[in-house]
Amino acid sequence: MNNTIIYLIGHYGVGKLTVAKAICAASDARLFDNHLANNVVFSLIRADGKTPLPERVWDMIGVIRSQALAAIEELTPPSASFVLTNCLIEGNPRDHAAYGRIADLAARRQSTFIPVLLRASDAAHAARIPSADRVERIKHTDVASAAEKRHTSELLRIIHPNRLDLDTTDLPPAEAARIIIEHAEHLA
Repeated sequence: MNNTIIYLIGHYGVGKLTVAKAICAASDARLFDNHLANNVVFSLIRADGKTPLPERVWDMIGVIRSQALAAIEELTPPSASFVLTNCLIEGNPRDHAAYGRIADLAARRQSTFIPVLLRASDAAHAARIPSADRVERIKHTDVASAAEKRHTSELLRIIHPNRLDLDTTDLPPAEAARIIIEHAEHLA
């Protein structure tokens, strides 16, 4: 891949970070996982992955995220490719703005932009949500509230010619990465 921005979007526990790491391992892409920004604040307030967060955290995280995106735009070579992750919900203005910032960044860099919507079965989510790795990374770990969010909150409706949808229920991360990379190479 050359000058590509892949944006992995999905609910908690769908495998965004796992697939992102597999893409980076199979290519020269650089990872900007949403928890790189989130955990700066989450660790300071001792977020536990279960207790609801104060709304103000998102403004603080937004400042960190903005600086990371500025670094991508201003400090990296034009040929660099990136994989970003996030859970973006339809009807949430902050999530619509987050998507727009990444799409705009890709346009300014003249990057191939690929939004990828990841989904998985309820059983796969329930098995993944309480994992020790998620606890360590200060991610959401409450199965019931994650299931409620997934069933009541639609992922962002994205209309983009490069969009790719993948179900990760039974798809190994390396295979998901291969599919996404092949999609990116086909678009280049």
